Amino acid sequence: MTSVLAKGRLFLLLFPAMAVGFVLQAAGLPIPFMLGGILVAACLRFTRCPALQWPKGWRELGLSVAGYGIGLHFTRETLENLTGQTPGVLGASVLSIALAILIAAVTARHTRANLLSCVLGQLPGGLSLMMLLAEEDPRADANVVIVEQTTRLFMVVFTVPIVASLLPRGAAAAAAAAPADSLPWLVLVPLCGVGVWAACRLHVPTPTLMGPILATSCFSVLWGAPLQPVPDLLLDVAQISVGLYMGCMLDRERLLKARETLGYCVGGTLCLIAASMAVAFALSRFYGFGLVTAFLAMAPGGIAEMCLAGMSMGADVSVIVTYQIVRVLLMNLTMPFLLQWYFNENYKG
Repeated sequence: MTSVLAKGRLFLLLFPAMAVGFVLQAAGLPIPFMLGGILVAACLRFTRCPALQWPKGWRELGLSVAGYGIGLHFTRETLENLTGQTPGVLGASVLSIALAILIAAVTARHTRANLLSCVLGQLPGGLSLMMLLAEEDPRADANVVIVEQTTRLFMVVFTVPIVASLLPRGAAAAAAAAPADSLPWLVLVPLCGVGVWAACRLHVPTPTLMGPILATSCFSVLWGAPLQPVPDLLLDVAQISVGLYMGCMLDRERLLKARETLGYCVGGTLCLIAASMAVAFALSRFYGFGLVTAFLAMAPGGIAEMCLAGMSMGADVSVIVTYQIVRVLLMNLTMPFLLQWYFNENYKG
């Protein structure tokens, strides 16, 4: 009974987060409801409720809703358009990872944190994997990894959409209208469930997000017709749920313990964002898609956050999700082996 009441009180956080989201929406900011959730949870964590935790299951539901909303933008036409961009996708991903490793080396050289901890803390788009690797390797300082990863994620989620909103939009990506006889989105809920199950079995990173994205994308390509989107209110609530969970990741004690590396993390994240902008200009000119689309595709943030920002700004979400997924998969498939090879048993930390 106590647990039910506690969750009921947590559910009430949706309302102030929604109110803040409407204010941010009126101010013209992308992903306003996710930012609203982050701000509400962060304020409570730093003031009245330092132990506040948003249920992980509610965040997983929010990610699944967002995953469907993102995946339905991937169509046969976008698949054909992106097949010729393999060099750009792979090159941009490798460049982003290499720059993060360089920033980690600089951080390790000028602080007391070891190189392994700094590398795990700086690699973009792999929060869950990097935290898991840090917990498994006693030579890594898990506190440094968690602080650097969360700091990078929060900076990207707040700064990249704001910077993107200041860029010239160009022509908004045309969203195909769902015909009246198209499949209702509720019919496709089991499809997302199958996608989550398959992603979990295949150990795909962030399965509750990636599963619905991949399942919906495949179905959209095979179906060949636009799918009905989820209602805006449900997508807004999903954003809030993800935002509240992210806001609860902030921990004042951890930040104080890792304050020596905090400045380098902030500076390194700004360098990653600047490099993303530079590469975005090149991708935009070479492949012809909008600068906002290219910037969000290159940004060193989470898939859900950057794609949702693209949806709210009329960017080409199919391009954004392709570049973001390729980088995450490339990192998750290669970095554990490369780290194990470089930081072998002779490395003492």
